[in-house]
This record gives sequence, C-alpha cells and structure tokens, in this order.
Amino acid sequence: MEIRRFITKKLIAILVSVLIVIVIIIGYANSVMKYPFSVNNKARFEVKKGDNLYTVINKLNEKSLIKNRTLLKVYVKYKKIPGEIKPGFYSIKAGESINSLIYDMKNGIFDETYVKVTIPEGFEISKIADTLDEKGIISKDKFLKACTEYKLPSYIKDDNNRKYKLEGYLFPDTYEFKKNTDGKIIIDTMLSRFDAVMMSIKKESTNKISDLDNIVTMASIIEREAEVQNERAVIASVFYNRIKENMKLQSCATVEYALGYHKDKLTYNDLKVKSNYNTYLVNGLPEGPICSPGKQSILAAINPENTNYIYFVSKNNGTHFFTNNYNEFLKVKKQTQGF
Repeated sequence: MEIRRFITKKLIAILVSVLIVIVIIIGYANSVMKYPFSVNNKARFEVKKGDNLYTVINKLNEKSLIKNRTLLKVYVKYKKIPGEIKPGFYSIKAGESINSLIYDMKNGIFDETYVKVTIPEGFEISKIADTLDEKGIISKDKFLKACTEYKLPSYIKDDNNRKYKLEGYLFPDTYEFKKNTDGKIIIDTMLSRFDAVMMSIKKESTNKISDLDNIVTMASIIEREAEVQNERAVIASVFYNRIKENMKLQSCATVEYALGYHKDKLTYNDLKVKSNYNTYLVNGLPEGPICSPGKQSILAAINPENTNYIYFVSKNNGTHFFTNNYNEFLKVKKQTQGF
C-alpha cells in the first residue's frame, strides 16, 4: 500500500513537472514568435536577388539578430508564408514582428522610409487616421477601413453600435512606421503597446480590473475632461458617484464625440443630440470609449479618489471646482462661465 502511494506521488510529481516544462516551452515559443528579433534599436540588412525567407532568416541568425532560428523557420513553414521578397536594404526595429518585416520585404518598403509619429493622449480614431495620413504612413480611408475590418482580440467588446470597435484601445504614444505600412500592422503595434501598458498597470494598481471595457470607457472620458494630472482621480470619483446616485454623467466630452467634431462651447441643442454616446441622454457610461486614454487616466479609472463630489465646473485655468452641493455648483458656474 505504501509503495503504491509512493509510486502515485512520484507519477503526480513527474506529470506536474512535465506540465510546467510544457507551459514554459509554450510561453517561450509565443514570446519568440511575438518578438522574434534581438534588436535594441534598429538593425539594417540587405536582401540580395535570389534570396528567400529562409535565406534571410539564416543571414539574420549569423548576425545574432534572431532569438531562435528553428522556431522562426517552423513558424514561416506552418503559416505557409510565400517566400517572394524584393531585393534591397531593409531594417528591423526593436519590437518588430515577423509579419511586419515580411510585409516590408514583399512590398519593397525599404529602410529609408521610416517615419516617426506621435499620437497624443485623447485622440480618437478619426484623428489618429488624420495624423497617419499627414505623415504619409497610410491614407485616412485605408486606416479607417483597416479599423473596421480588424479581427478583435477577446478583451475588446464586439459592439456593432459603436462608431469604431477599436476606439480607446489604440494606445497613444510615439511610434516609428514605414511609409505605406499596412493598416493591420499599425493596429497590431498600437494594441501591443496597449497590452504592455495594461500589464504594468495591473502590477501598479491595488484595485483589480473587473471589467476592462468599462475601465477604458471611463478612462477615455477622464482623459477628455481632465487638464491637470492631480485632478484625474477626483474627476473619476465624480463620475462614479453620479453612477451610484443614478444620475446621468452629463459629460460634454461625450456630446462632442456624438457630434463628431469639437466645439469651444456647446449649446443646449447640442446636448440634445440623439446618440448612445450622449451622456446627457443615456444612463451610465456611453456606448463605448470616446478616445484613446493614456496610462494616468486608466489608473484614475481603476483607482478613483474617495470623495462625495457630484459636481465640478471649470475655473478656466485648467483646474476645476468640485462640490456635492448643487446650489454652490450653480453659484460658481455663474461666476466662471457666466450662466
């Protein structure tokens, strides 16, 4: 009996060890496939006439630019990626995917065509498209089409009532893209940055994220309402308090998104625009995010200040007056806004 127990424990220990090894191997393989290149900044290389993908992989491996040649070759073979590539000088930048590099080599997008582009916090997808177009990276129409056709990751809500399903998830940052880059590659890159930021946020935040979509939606409103860093969490508390009190959020930023353009001052008619994004009409959060929030706004949405504030009004200097007293709110509003 004791021998059987000993053997059973041994078998269980062996199975657990095997499973751990398998998980480690799969994790390593996924990491290598996502970021297959060992590049700190940028590495330049040449594709000669007659070279194919396997030749290029061998050349890059000789320069110690590949993490695992065998895995990369297996990936190319498994995906049945065609090997027709154009000769010329190319470059790999840090964090580049194999699909991005293959796209460049198939389309002859050479090293000299890199463009640096900054997507500010608070930009919505239509403005991101405008910026990419202005930089000559991709036309606005092509990028917007790519956004509507993109296969959503599981954490993004597949909501047909949204203007753009990817809204809020294309992380604002400075990127380097090549001219005429495919829209899918741009989206892949921006979503990868979002994933990386969310991983760091989860490590920093004391509160757990129960609903990522709601957090990103709230963070997008905070991003458009807050002007100074130390008010983000306070503004978050106001909106959460309104939800608790079954009040409408009444965020002017959501009205602007519903209208589709910015206005220095909204009219009462603007506040009546029929839209699932207009929080003067709908209860709770709008249909979805209204812009791409930065890290600090996401943190504020996860970790709001503990206040009893229900109202806030701009002081016209980048800061706001906060209160839970409606009459006090009206008084300050008249003083600062004139009505």
